[in-house]
Amino acid sequence: MARVKGYPEALEKKLRDQRYYREDSNPEFLPKVKGISRTIAHMCYQCGTCTGSCPSAPRSTYRIRHFMRRAVLGLENEALTDPDLWLCTTCYSCTDRCPRDIAPTDVIMAMRNLAFKRDIVPVNFLKTVQAIYSSGHGVPNNDVNRAARERLGLTRDPPTTHMYPEYVKGIQKILDHYKLKANADRIVKEREG
Repeated sequence: MARVKGYPEALEKKLRDQRYYREDSNPEFLPKVKGISRTIAHMCYQCGTCTGSCPSAPRSTYRIRHFMRRAVLGLENEALTDPDLWLCTTCYSCTDRCPRDIAPTDVIMAMRNLAFKRDIVPVNFLKTVQAIYSSGHGVPNNDVNRAARERLGLTRDPPTTHMYPEYVKGIQKILDHYKLKANADRIVKEREG
């Protein structure tokens, strides 16, 4: 197996190991995932339709079916520490096609919430939180985009917080309420100094 950039060696070894070890299982993990996602994750029978529908799967190592299996088996640490958890684009193709009416995307989002509570979040996601806090956008508008918009006959800024910056304070209030910005700042500082 080729070494994947950014993966700790121990995690690579763990991901190569396909055996199930009872001591790695947390029986509380599936109920937590179900409670947050509000979907019937335990009904997954591993048909693979979710992975077959996923636009990220052909271009990456992300396999949503593996995360569904980890949820059912209670493999909390394996699921939450796998960097692939953050490759889901939340397009909901898997949810649209699941023959059991499960929402695998919501399972992924639940796992991300649980990972965030343990500070297991890629720095680039945290920097997106910081950008949203300051501008209302994960990818703020810039002069290149403004020029392109003008050439297309559009306003320089889209009708969002760029056009109505007075609404940024509302976004900040929501992020402050959930302490998302404060936690993002803390984790980025811990990792980058």
